[in-house]
Amino acid sequence: MASPNTTALGFNRVELARLMIQSLKALGYKHSAQTLAAEAGCELESQAVTQFRECVLSGAWDTVEQLSEHLDIDPVNCLPTVKFLIREQKFLELLESGHIKSALVVLRSELTPLNKNMERVHTLTSFMMTSGADDLRERAEWDGAEGTSRQKLLASLQKFISPAVMVPEHRLETLLKQANEQQIKNCFYHDSRNDAPYSLYSDHVCDKVGVPSITRQVLEGHTNEVWYISFSHDGKYLASTSVDFRVIIWDLETFEAVHTLQGHTGSVSCCSWSPDDSLLVTGGFDKSVKLWDTQTGTLKKNYVEHTDIVTCLGWLPDGNRFISASEKRMFMMGTSGDVLHSWNMPARDLAITTDGRTLVTTSNTNIRLISLVDMTEIGRYEEMDDITAISLSRDNRHLLPAHLPMHREVHMWDLREGKIKRKYSGYQQGRFVIRPCFGGGGGGSPTRKGLLSDDELDESVHHKERFVVSGSEDSKIHLWHRDNGHLVQNFEGHTKAVTCVAWHPTNPTMFASASDDHTIRM
Repeated sequence: MASPNTTALGFNRVELARLMIQSLKALGYKHSAQTLAAEAGCELESQAVTQFRECVLSGAWDTVEQLSEHLDIDPVNCLPTVKFLIREQKFLELLESGHIKSALVVLRSELTPLNKNMERVHTLTSFMMTSGADDLRERAEWDGAEGTSRQKLLASLQKFISPAVMVPEHRLETLLKQANEQQIKNCFYHDSRNDAPYSLYSDHVCDKVGVPSITRQVLEGHTNEVWYISFSHDGKYLASTSVDFRVIIWDLETFEAVHTLQGHTGSVSCCSWSPDDSLLVTGGFDKSVKLWDTQTGTLKKNYVEHTDIVTCLGWLPDGNRFISASEKRMFMMGTSGDVLHSWNMPARDLAITTDGRTLVTTSNTNIRLISLVDMTEIGRYEEMDDITAISLSRDNRHLLPAHLPMHREVHMWDLREGKIKRKYSGYQQGRFVIRPCFGGGGGGSPTRKGLLSDDELDESVHHKERFVVSGSEDSKIHLWHRDNGHLVQNFEGHTKAVTCVAWHPTNPTMFASASDDHTIRM
């Protein structure tokens, strides 16, 4: 039984009433908010808090400082920082408005005596030399008194004030949004193409319609094991490589082979489409890398720099350069035929971030991050078992390594945090290279942010890749929910090991699988 101070679900009645008062005011229902406050016997905030907010937004800095001492802010650990932030804004606004002497007084007599963040004080001092308001705003990366700087300051100050004293803005809507996002993350079959607004009346649930469930087509053109498949970026074609020495380009409208690329003298282990899909680069056991025109199917260049089996390939976003690797060396090649750079390190697989700034490679148990700006190693992580293949997410942050053979798990690494975030188990891998991938979403362009960026991620991109999928040596395909790791579905149909899967770039309900049974299933 709920106490008089709590709701039926155990929430504090006063807290809930205050959040409702805040929401009613934000919706414009001021009379209703006043009525609720009177009936509940509580106010959203004290007069001092209201005045504090108004003074920050109006720039009454002396009053803001006075009020800050009465808002239950820790006087030792937090109040000096609060005063610094207030005086910093005051200084910048004075400088922006041309009151140079007054700004100098604030700098010398108000900011410096706080003895806080002296490096920032030195930076503020350098702003005294700016040529005007525009120069100041640019150098300080600050949009001025008439911009959003005061609202941002208020948000920064609020972090030092107890939420019981000053309720965070839009708190009830924030809680509802968090609940909705959590439901989406836990939704097994969430379809990112559904743009309908989510109702507050019911929990978010998607049906299974958006999940691939049947084999639409079986592509039969190879005469031996199919090792690698890759969709063109526009989703109109699929390239497949095989032990039969051939590469086939398939038209996905007719499911017919439009080009059979012949020229390799050994098994073809990998391929990669150029960003505009006009070129395809292939590599394999004959130690050569070949560049093909995808419109005509003709060979444009043959690269013979490698002295070992070519294991992986990847394009830079400019479309003029690509990287090829073997178990001995890596090369950056130009489409003109030049070798632009080389690394004396092996790579079993590689991925390049969509901003073209970072190369991710793997060999043995290592995951390496290499800057493509200065060509140096900038990070390294260690896995438990040998890694056979990797797949990079569209948000450039998460990586899927597949392993041999101890744990038989696909791991999802967070490359910014440098740790495993999720494990997906149930598939079999012992002898062969198995290539997993992210999937479940299409449409839109991948984010251009790099994996080491501190910017907020595009959550819509994350939600568009809601699944992890992998082949298996037991001839099955395993589909997991990306965020919670639960197995969503197993697919059967192949008769031998499924070594590579690829998700369609624009159709979130289609993926392809390649198998040692010589076929590709759509």
